[in-house]
Amino acid sequence: EAKVFNRFNATIEWYKRVTEDLLMQYPIASSLGFDSYLRNIGSMRNTGFDISIGGTVVDAQDFKWDLTLNGSTVKNKVLKLADKPEIISGSFIIKEGEALNSFYVARAAGVDPATGMQIYRVFDIDEETGEKDYYYTTNANLANASREIVGSRIPDIYGSINNEFRYKGFDLSVMATYSVGGKVLDQLYRSLLYPTYVGQTVHANRDRAWKEPGDITDIPRFEIGKTYPVTDNDLIDASYFAIKNITAGYTLPSRLSRSVNLETVRFTVSGDNMWLFTHLKGMDPQYNFGGSTTFAYTPTRTVSFGVDIKF
Repeated sequence: EAKVFNRFNATIEWYKRVTEDLLMQYPIASSLGFDSYLRNIGSMRNTGFDISIGGTVVDAQDFKWDLTLNGSTVKNKVLKLADKPEIISGSFIIKEGEALNSFYVARAAGVDPATGMQIYRVFDIDEETGEKDYYYTTNANLANASREIVGSRIPDIYGSINNEFRYKGFDLSVMATYSVGGKVLDQLYRSLLYPTYVGQTVHANRDRAWKEPGDITDIPRFEIGKTYPVTDNDLIDASYFAIKNITAGYTLPSRLSRSVNLETVRFTVSGDNMWLFTHLKGMDPQYNFGGSTTFAYTPTRTVSFGVDIKF
């Protein structure tokens, strides 16, 4: 913790938290009637830094600007599971030594310009050395058999930025949140990108799909009913910048408010959930650290007006 010139202050904290008896879905044989049940099966560790920097940037006679920056990092690691080193669930894996709910998918290697087929980076295990021998193929079955861990939803850093401006009787505050790094599997976007039946709604990015020999693109040719393995190409950058609140106000001069026997009168206009900037339009990764999207409404943008009167 530090303070500079009585105007700026900074706080840096390091933390380490170990969680025991994690409550997770424990997979079992489907022949028993269901494929999993909740069980306390492991432990994990979170470490990281919490950083806060704030102070007065400008302090003039009629103008003042206060700024506060917050940032946090987290590094997650599964320490132990019950009686198996990993639990696989769809495109996610919980594995000892890795981050919780890491992505476990095939590797994409582009689209064949000649045929429009998806190319995958697959491997065979050398029986003598145990090392992976990589090669390329369009075989989806081999791709599914060659899945690897390719990151997680956990960002590199996330936090908030708060600005407060004052000029004579006017004031303005702008609060924003941000996140840098991490990935998200947008299943809703993927379902629109790879439709499975005639008449299904498709995403505008489907226009980028391969159409004729020589096309260079990242989306394979359009085939109704064909399913594609989930690959690292389906993982979208989860970074975002959101302007959460903007509040503007004006306080009447004291001589005017006192002339009507009031202590202060302040008029305000405030907007919440104003703008969100993400890698993919329409995707909102703000409230989900699980790694995938669902059919959920995003927070409503609201604008309100107010009058604050003190007698």
